[in-house]
Amino acid sequence: MLFRKRERFERTDVWSYDPKYNYLAIGVLVVVFVAFGILIATLWSKASKPIRLGDSNLTSAVKTQNSASAPAGYSFSGDKFTNVLVLTVDDAAAAKPALQKASILAIDTTAHSATAANLPLDTKVVTGEAPVTLADLYANQGASACVAPLATAANLRMTHVVVSTDDVWNKIASLKGAGLSAILGSSADLLAQINTDMGIGELLDLAEQVQSIGVSTFKHIDAPVNPEDNGAGGTWSVIDQNNLGAQLGLLVADEPQQQEDEGE
Repeated sequence: MLFRKRERFERTDVWSYDPKYNYLAIGVLVVVFVAFGILIATLWSKASKPIRLGDSNLTSAVKTQNSASAPAGYSFSGDKFTNVLVLTVDDAAAAKPALQKASILAIDTTAHSATAANLPLDTKVVTGEAPVTLADLYANQGASACVAPLATAANLRMTHVVVSTDDVWNKIASLKGAGLSAILGSSADLLAQINTDMGIGELLDLAEQVQSIGVSTFKHIDAPVNPEDNGAGGTWSVIDQNNLGAQLGLLVADEPQQQEDEGE
């Protein structure tokens, strides 16, 4: 059969129009626009939350601290430390958050360790001419007023100040990424519950330190204090500066000089 009918095959490499593709394209566009709208709304919501990083009052308070001095019989450690005053409150976003706890976290970046010293709220601090308790000073003048007097009472310098809720270190340790990505990331809720002198870069640096050391490895101690008559029929707590500095690792006891043998 010379004129046999040839079979026809559709080529798979040549696109052919089908009306159903219009509906498919419209569906894809709708999904894209909805997803984009959700993303923008989420980022806007997180970016609009009150961010209290780089608080000017806390930054000024950190700068007004007096220099620490090594007491007789001690020398400052050669390790590098980051000392963070942590004021734990019920709600950092409130107009007047209530102070619940206070501590000093000494991060020894050289030894890769951290020690948190819990401070009694009746710790004696001196501001102006009249000594008061830490709790009263905070209640009357706020967090920034506590930094320099407490640093003087403990004979150390605070590197940073953090005002936040009780789970602050777990929250800081959960920060991921850098810059804007960290602010708008899954940990952005932290920024609505923290008040600090640190900017985002410093906060992320601290988060990296905390993550590398591990919150679970923090050593917790009660700050060594001595009771003292407050002159009003009660007592307040006076920080044992030397003992606290030694326990935090900031101070190292001097080695006793060896006596020379007689006749030498």
